[in-house]
Amino acid sequence: MVIIKDVITRGFIAGLTGGILMNIISYISYYLGIANLRFLDWPSIIITGHSPVNTLSLLFFLAVQLIFVGFLGSVFALLISKLVTSTNYIFKGILFGIISWFTIYGLTYIADVPKLTPLTIGTAITDFTGAVVYGVTMAEILNRLDMRTRLS
Repeated sequence: MVIIKDVITRGFIAGLTGGILMNIISYISYYLGIANLRFLDWPSIIITGHSPVNTLSLLFFLAVQLIFVGFLGSVFALLISKLVTSTNYIFKGILFGIISWFTIYGLTYIADVPKLTPLTIGTAITDFTGAVVYGVTMAEILNRLDMRTRLS
């Protein structure tokens, strides 16, 4: 069993794990025709102005998106360790996921990023669901990693 003492690293791993699951939901919804954008389309559109056009760009922007949600996991870990208690961590994870989703949506709306606004209701519901799954997964993984650290 590996013990990770650094809170930023534990948070990043938790955020990355949650991000993988939210991307799976995003892909399923996209390929079923429910959503018109995947999570990896967001950084691609912001950086290049369009969705990925080949496998290399798809993999690159998936990595960028996963690094971003890993960073959000580190922020969550710092908040949990410094500002609030870890009680009700699942609720706090869900809340963090939803607040992150809403903030990112709000910023792209305010900035009027082409191809990201307006969005279909299918995309919004998919992304909201992904944010909730992200929050639950991130909080649970972080809690497990924190427990290992406390027990060592």
